Amino acid sequence: MNSIAILTPSYRPDFHRLVKLHESILEFTAASVVHHVIVPRRDLLLFRRLESSRLRVWEEADFLPRGFVATDGLAALVHKVSFLPPMVRFSAINLTRPWPPVRGWMLQQILKLSAAPRLGVEAVIVVDSDVVLVRPLSADLFFSDDAVRLYEKPAAITAAMERHVMWTNAARRLLGLSKPGPDALPDYVAGIVSWDPSLVTSCLERVQEVTGRTWATAISRELHFSEFILYGTYVRHFAGVEQRSFIQPSTLCHSYWSPTPMSQAQVSGFIEAFGATDVAVHIQSNSSTPGEIREQVLTRLGIEAKR
Repeated sequence: MNSIAILTPSYRPDFHRLVKLHESILEFTAASVVHHVIVPRRDLLLFRRLESSRLRVWEEADFLPRGFVATDGLAALVHKVSFLPPMVRFSAINLTRPWPPVRGWMLQQILKLSAAPRLGVEAVIVVDSDVVLVRPLSADLFFSDDAVRLYEKPAAITAAMERHVMWTNAARRLLGLSKPGPDALPDYVAGIVSWDPSLVTSCLERVQEVTGRTWATAISRELHFSEFILYGTYVRHFAGVEQRSFIQPSTLCHSYWSPTPMSQAQVSGFIEAFGATDVAVHIQSNSSTPGEIREQVLTRLGIEAKR
């Protein structure tokens, strides 16, 4: 039987969202599926209250690459000083290359890449704290023979999507590929993303070969980076024919990506767009969507998913 694990980096501000996600994992996944959560040292006691046979809480240091040191205590202090520039708000330092320091969102991506090959399963399902399952999430969704599902939406990244373009350029540079032409590019970013651990390992080895640095050092130097686009680009260009034989354009997750709060007026339209293949709902945490609207959406979609 094909085995999966769910991987979620989190921290104290997302604790209540993580609780909601984990409750949905218990409801909608098989009893064999373990949820792995990676948190800063300062948040261990809070999150370890949730530990069970279905949830394993890890400290960031458990997966930090060699030479990286977490600075989560300092990061929490600096975060309270609003006038400091973003570069000062860091969560780790690479002792072999201290500048630039490693920002929190970059550290989470490095931790995902480091942890995925070490969880002892055939596919790792990366799910962030602000996602909630509303339908069964079966291992069968992620395997076709020996291939692990790759989400790829063709021609989805246009020139107007500046951040996605920068993420794609960074991934191609790290993998030794030429800069893409003017055509629209495939997107690999979604609320639920599945990785083949063996391909994560070979992807990181490719980064080391191309850059002449450890993969973590090479990645941490990037100011604009997406772990999902790195992995997807690697699979598309370097994986074997069988390994990339299970590519799907559906995200499995109905997402609200806007950086602005979802309004009451937007709720009905968001619910109506929920698809037959969606097994989860994702309202981006940094949208600052009010809790009552988030709960309203989750309740209504939970009912919709059971029809």
